[in-house]
Amino acid sequence: MEQHIRLLDCTLRDGGHIVQGQFGERVIKNTIEKLISAGVDIIEVGFLWDAVCGTDTARYYSISDAKKILPKDKENSKFSLMADFIDLEHLEPYDGTIDYIRLSFKRWRLDWALKTARILMDKGYRVFINPVNNNVYSDEEYIHVLQQVNKLHPYGFSIVDTFGVMRLRDFSHRYYLVENNLLPDITIGAHLHENLGLAYSLAQHFTEIASPRRNIVIDGSLLGMGRVPGNLCIEQIMDFMNDQFGTQYATEPVYDAIDQYIEPIKEQHSWGYAIPYALSAKYYLHRTYAEYLMEKQRLKTKDIQRILSQVDPKEAETFNETYIEQLYYEYMNVEYIDDADKEKLKSELLKFDKIFVLAPGQSLSSSIDKISEFIECNVCIISVNFIPTKLGISSDYIFLTNTKRYDDIKNNRSDEKLIISSNLMRDINNQDFTVAYNDLVYFKDVYCDDSTLMLLNLLNTLGVKEVTFAGFDGKIDGKLLFFDEALDRHTTGIKRKNDVKKILDTTFSHIKKTFLTDSQYM
Repeated sequence: MEQHIRLLDCTLRDGGHIVQGQFGERVIKNTIEKLISAGVDIIEVGFLWDAVCGTDTARYYSISDAKKILPKDKENSKFSLMADFIDLEHLEPYDGTIDYIRLSFKRWRLDWALKTARILMDKGYRVFINPVNNNVYSDEEYIHVLQQVNKLHPYGFSIVDTFGVMRLRDFSHRYYLVENNLLPDITIGAHLHENLGLAYSLAQHFTEIASPRRNIVIDGSLLGMGRVPGNLCIEQIMDFMNDQFGTQYATEPVYDAIDQYIEPIKEQHSWGYAIPYALSAKYYLHRTYAEYLMEKQRLKTKDIQRILSQVDPKEAETFNETYIEQLYYEYMNVEYIDDADKEKLKSELLKFDKIFVLAPGQSLSSSIDKISEFIECNVCIISVNFIPTKLGISSDYIFLTNTKRYDDIKNNRSDEKLIISSNLMRDINNQDFTVAYNDLVYFKDVYCDDSTLMLLNLLNTLGVKEVTFAGFDGKIDGKLLFFDEALDRHTTGIKRKNDVKKILDTTFSHIKKTFLTDSQYM
């Protein structure tokens, strides 16, 4: 008789999202062996794929591909694979190697899941039906799915919290809906995500409310490895099961696997609870919306929350880049009539012989003497998103477009005048000048929110004909480097260099531009 509660490890499958399945053959084999030694009930060794990927990747076109990395002795463990919307008619009949195949699908692909499940069941496999994004189904829609599943009568059905939105009451509601509408001999599984940091609590709750007459399977992964923010930690639920149910899962092999194989990956590719993903769960949104806004770099978490709260529920289920980009533009483009500010700023700048723009690039550190010599004359120094006190320099103006930089500036500001772009007006009220954001980010219909370019655009509208730059370095070896590590926000942007260089050479070809320090834009 099967154990009432069993654990399934999905490190090589869901964790594979972090490394595109490319763990390497040695890590794949050794991880499986460690999980077998730990007594994990079901080990999901990867994805079924629509092409041959090789033994370094936990993705397999056929069972014979999977056999190349599987040990001959799996002791008491069983193996599973997952498939997501691919044709599996070519798959070999069940031969005792892979016991379970789980089918993951969005709600508009139920027909594919039912058809594919029947094919696999006829081949002898135990099949799980795993409809993702369970929260997007109404009760009536979910019951309809359960009715179709009952007709098929597969081995298992899983509650999949793709968006990580469920709290205890939500899980209870969904579980009881399944428990009371699913045939009693069909196993119920649960796949939980860490958006709200509740996966461990929900898993424990599942063991408490599950009917003792129902077999259940709980997914987890080593160190919670999985598509960010990650999954239930298998080592936590193993320890809980040992303590509460007297099971004999061996945690030491799991800890060894984490130390040797998973921690090194996490050092390179972080996952785990993070507030933006919690916010995506709060608003029942696809996780990629939060990721997209995080990559903007210039948004604080409160800004991300404000934007996510505006997402139309109709756009929540699947990521729409065009839609979220438009919301971002609208959020940043706070309307402001800046004619008076510009006129006053222009009259002040006319008092100086030269305009010197100080961006926060790493080149500043090695060019202090050169900079100090340059500013001995009547130079207007405008620093971009920072105060250059560490350089022993005082700026006349601070140009600020990035809300993340404001706290440092407000706490260290002295006589510098503050120019802000209008997107910061929600949170800043002690500025000297405000300029319209939307007027500064377009360059002949090309959108670019590089702060130094925005400042150059402003200076251009004020009639400035010559600008000297320092610290406007560009990307070096694919990364933006700052003279002060506190300014490093791990900024991204593959096209940044080409876009900025093109704009400098075209839109501002009439402005004389001098680079006092080395720059990729020279």
